[in-house]
Amino acid sequence: MPSVLFVLTGADHWTLDDGTAHPTGFWAEELAAPHRVFTEAGYAVTLATPGGVTPTVDAGSLTAAANGGQEQADAVAAYLGTIGPELRTPARLEDIRPDRYDAVFYPGGHGPMEDLAVSELSGRLLTTALDSGTHLGVLCHAPAALLAARREDGSWPFAGYRMTGFSNAEESIGGLADKAPWLLEDRLVQLGADYTAAAPFAPHTVTDRTLHTGQNPASSEQLAREIVAALAPVETVDRLRATFRTGRTKSLDWRTGQLRQLRSLLTEHGDELADALHADLGKSRKEAYRTEIDFTIREIDHTLERLADWLRPEPAPVPASLGGATAHTVQDPLGVVLVIAPWNYPAQLLLAPVVGALAGGNAVVVKPSEMAPATSAAVARLLPRFLDTDAVAVVEGGVPETTALLAEHFDHIFYTGNGTVGRIVMAAAAKNLTPVTLELGGKSPVFVDRDTDLGAVAGRLAAGKFLNAGQTCVAPDYVLTDPETAPALADALAAAVEGLYGADASAHPEYGRIVNRRHFDRLTGLLGSGRTVTGGTYDRDSKYIAPTVLADVAPDAPVMREEIFGPVLPIVTVGGLDEAIAFINDRDKPLALYAFTESDSVRERLIAETSSGAVGIGLPLAHLTVSDLPFGGVGESGMGNYHGRYSLETFSHRKAVLDTPMPS
Repeated sequence: MPSVLFVLTGADHWTLDDGTAHPTGFWAEELAAPHRVFTEAGYAVTLATPGGVTPTVDAGSLTAAANGGQEQADAVAAYLGTIGPELRTPARLEDIRPDRYDAVFYPGGHGPMEDLAVSELSGRLLTTALDSGTHLGVLCHAPAALLAARREDGSWPFAGYRMTGFSNAEESIGGLADKAPWLLEDRLVQLGADYTAAAPFAPHTVTDRTLHTGQNPASSEQLAREIVAALAPVETVDRLRATFRTGRTKSLDWRTGQLRQLRSLLTEHGDELADALHADLGKSRKEAYRTEIDFTIREIDHTLERLADWLRPEPAPVPASLGGATAHTVQDPLGVVLVIAPWNYPAQLLLAPVVGALAGGNAVVVKPSEMAPATSAAVARLLPRFLDTDAVAVVEGGVPETTALLAEHFDHIFYTGNGTVGRIVMAAAAKNLTPVTLELGGKSPVFVDRDTDLGAVAGRLAAGKFLNAGQTCVAPDYVLTDPETAPALADALAAAVEGLYGADASAHPEYGRIVNRRHFDRLTGLLGSGRTVTGGTYDRDSKYIAPTVLADVAPDAPVMREEIFGPVLPIVTVGGLDEAIAFINDRDKPLALYAFTESDSVRERLIAETSSGAVGIGLPLAHLTVSDLPFGGVGESGMGNYHGRYSLETFSHRKAVLDTPMPS
C-alpha cells in the first residue's frame, strides 16, 4: 500500500513583530482535504509533529467565512473528527524516516512560520526527501518549512525551484502583513526560489520536479490530487510487474482471452467510442468504425487466427561440430510495456499496439492522448471492465503524467506521435536502456507520372488526403508532377473534392474538424503558400478548414517546411522522375511514398532509389489495412514496426535455445 507522511506544525501561536502571540496552528482545510484525497486513493496516512505534540487547529479555519459557508465548515470539522485519534497522538517527527514514504505533505496555517521555519529536524527531513526523489507537497504557509533546509555546504537545496506559497498580497488582505516579523514570499525569493503567485485566494499550484507547492487553502485538494496523479505511474508499474512475475500473462489462454475481451469491448461499446471520436475530431460514425473500431477488430481477428502458430518454437540448423545438439528459438514476453497514443486516431493507434502487447504476453500501461479527452475518458472507463486490471492499466493525463511514466523502468515503450516528443521519449528510455518503437510522421510525397488517368488519380488522392481532415500520419503531404501535368491534375483534384464532399464540405457529414485551435491557427497560416485551386476557407469557431489544394507552390514555401497534418495539399512541379527522386532524397525519409504511374520502370526506380517506411502504388493509405505488411517508419519517420506478426515480434524477445546432450 502506498503511504504519505503529513508533517504538522506543533505551534499554537505565531510571534508577531511586536512580540505578541497570534493564536494559530494548522489550517483545517489544508489537512482535511488532502488527507481525504490521499485516503480515497488508497494511501496509508501517518501524521507527525515535532516531539509528537498534539497539533492545534487554527480556530479561524473552522469558521463559515473561512470555508465559504457553514455547510462546508461543518464538513471540514466533521472530517477532522473522523481522524481525531490520529491527531491526538501523532508520531514524533524525530522518529520518522522519510525514505519509508512515497510522499511527504506539509499543511499550512501560520503555525509553520513559528516552528517549522527554524526546525533543523524538519529541514533535514525535507532535504533527504528531495534528494531521494520523494514527492513533496508544501501548502500555503508551509513553504516556510523549506527555509530551514540546508545542505552540508550551507546551500539551500530548493534554490532555483519554481514554487508558490501564501503571497504578500494575501497576507495584506488578511491583515497581518504589517505585523509580521517577515513575509513568506519575500524569504523564498531572497533564498533563490523562482516564486509565482496567482490572484489572491485563487487556487494555484506549481510543480517542479518532485516539489509540489500550493498558494493558499483553496489549492488544498488540487495539490493533493496532483501528487496522487504524479505517483500513480510508480504504483501502476510496480503492480503490473508483480503480476507479470507470476507468469500469468504468458499462457496462450490468457493472451487469447484478453484479445477476445478487447474484441468484445469494441463490438459492444463501439457506439460509445464513435461518439467520443465525434466529440474530439468531428468524425462521422461511418469513419469512426471504418478507420478505428473495425480496423482494430480486424487486427484482433487476424492475430487470434494465427497466434498459436506464431508462438510455436522455430527450429534452427546446428553445425556438425555440435553433433546431437538441437536448436530452436522461442518468443519471450518482454514484461511491462508502455503504449503512448496520439490524438488523430486516438482509439486505433492506442488499441492496435495493445493487441500486439497482449499477444506477446505482456502487462501493459496504456496512455491515451489528453488532446482527445472524450476518447481518453471512454477508454479509461471501458478497458478495466473488459481486461485483466492486474495486468492492464490506463493512465490518463497530460505532460506531467507522461513525464512521470517515462521516468519509470519499462521493458518496451511504444510511442506514436511527432518527432519532437519522440526524441524526448527516446532520451528517457535511454536512461534505463529500454527499447523503443517510434511511429512518427513526416512529409509523405506523391509522384504523379504523366499520361496517367488524372480523374482516377485525383479521386484516390483526395480520398486519402482529406480523410480525418488530413490529420493522418501517412496522408499524402505534397504532390510532385511535371509542369504540363500539374494544371490538369489541379482541376481534377478540385472536381474530386467536390465529388467527395459537395460544394460546401462544412455541411458534409463525412468531413471532420481540426483537433484544436492551436493546430487550426498553424494550418491557416499555411494557406497562403500557393495559388488556391479549391478550398481555402475556414471557420475558427467550429475549427473547420475546407479541403484545400494549392498550385504553383515553391519548394521552400511555408507549407513545404513541416509536416502539414491537415487538409492542405500543395502541388510542386519537377522536371520529371529524376528530379522527383532527387527532391525526395534531399529531405527527411518519409513514413510513406505514393506513386501513380503505368510504368514498371518508374515503379522499380522509386522503390529502389528512395527510402521510406512504405511505398504505395496507385492507392494512398491502403498498405495499413494489410495485416501481413509491417507498418513503420525509417529515420525521421520512426523506428520499428508493427501490425500482425510484426506486432508480436515488436513486443517479444526471440530467445535462442541450444540443447546439447551430455555424453552417455
